[in-house]
Amino acid sequence: MRIAAIDVGSNSIHMMVVEADPMGGQRVLAREKAMVRLARGEAKSGEIGPEAFRAGLEALEQMVRTIRDFGCETVMACGTAALRDAKNAQAFVLEAEKLGIPIKVISGEEEARLIHQAVSHAIPFPPEPVALVDIGGGSTELTWVQSGRVAASISLPWGLQRLADAAQTADPPTAHDLKRLRKMIRRILKKARKDLPSELPEPTLILGTSGTLEDLARGAAAGQAFTVEQLRDFALRLWRVDSLHRTERLGVDAKRAEVLHVGAIWALSLMEWLGCPPLRHLPVGMREGMIWEALKHGGAAIPPLADRRRASIEQLAARLDPDPGHSRHVARLADELFTSLQPHFELGDTERQWLAFAARLHDIGFSISEKGHHKHGEYLIRNATLPGFWPEEIDLLAQVVRFHRGKVPHHAKHEAFRALAPWHRQVVRKLAAILRGADALDRRRRQSVRHLAVEVDESRLHLILDAAGDVDPEMEAFLDKGALLGTLLDRWIEVTVV
Repeated sequence: MRIAAIDVGSNSIHMMVVEADPMGGQRVLAREKAMVRLARGEAKSGEIGPEAFRAGLEALEQMVRTIRDFGCETVMACGTAALRDAKNAQAFVLEAEKLGIPIKVISGEEEARLIHQAVSHAIPFPPEPVALVDIGGGSTELTWVQSGRVAASISLPWGLQRLADAAQTADPPTAHDLKRLRKMIRRILKKARKDLPSELPEPTLILGTSGTLEDLARGAAAGQAFTVEQLRDFALRLWRVDSLHRTERLGVDAKRAEVLHVGAIWALSLMEWLGCPPLRHLPVGMREGMIWEALKHGGAAIPPLADRRRASIEQLAARLDPDPGHSRHVARLADELFTSLQPHFELGDTERQWLAFAARLHDIGFSISEKGHHKHGEYLIRNATLPGFWPEEIDLLAQVVRFHRGKVPHHAKHEAFRALAPWHRQVVRKLAAILRGADALDRRRRQSVRHLAVEVDESRLHLILDAAGDVDPEMEAFLDKGALLGTLLDRWIEVTVV
């Protein structure tokens, strides 16, 4: 079996082609990398710039030729932060599909899972706690592992390019630039702590899996594991010179020289945040995780989605949903909320489909009883036959339905929620928050709210409704049930009607 795995990242596009035998043995046939910087400037414009757009497609066109030369039976392409967030991401995905590369946009949680999968097949985890860190161009994934088991994970919507765009340092940077960047990072990490369990294992080692960390390891310790002190010393050297001298004097790759000083402070801050353990770079990444995922699924693209998944959901809803008009309307509003909040929640195509399925099924518990119908819905989904779904997906859908009303999910209080993988717990929180808000907007089941738009600034989530007639009860319900959205985004909520 020949498999091509393409990681369409915010900085670079990587491809790996392997030949795998039935026992899972792999021989690498080709590796290709193109640094196209899809995320460059995206923070300001909200779009992939024209130059990066063209460069990305040209890189994929070259990869298509390699794929054909090797006769790959399976081709997987996953898009990360830049394609989760850019307004013109869908246009890029459509152009890539014309070339023969079907890109699946994945969530930050799925990134973390695939990276963990890659590392777990690369080395045996030590018995002591470790942290996995992957610094991409548009996001950073962290996973805490204890005794080989994942304890927690989080995807931060801040990577090297996005931080550099937001920081806008001079060349060479100033002391004021450094102070401003440090303040921004402290704010990011303070917010991130709120999304994590209160008790986390303190890692004795950090395993890094990105090009940024590889460059920092090379500069700080000649490619070896490095300490906080070594990185701090290298970071200061990066900040004392301009981008040209970083290349000439410090040996930094010219394509990363403009931003690596920002990456050094970000990595240093993460190491300090994690308790200052040493960091060791590993030459694996998400694409290796994609390869293992494909082998696990018998060479199928990940995850295998088919019409029978939608048919499974519709058959269950047709039997048990007492008000399909309401459920379908909630699903549409939830999708509008999802697309508006996608850049802030780091979610992908799969999560969007899960939300649609959960919204369609969220009221099937009424077929048992109105009281506690969210809990009845969870039970019905867990015990239903849903062809086309992995067991983990069924558990996740059940939890989204369970928490579309009532108490918010908490790993210490809800056993079934605690049993989910850490990355799936993060997804459930986000999808349940969106579904709660959408359900509130059809509180009286009149479909009065026709469309919605969302504006998010530094302190506020502003929901703008296109509605017919009086929707004061729906607005009041959103302020109540949308509280989880406000908590996750760390913003207060305002609702207006146009």
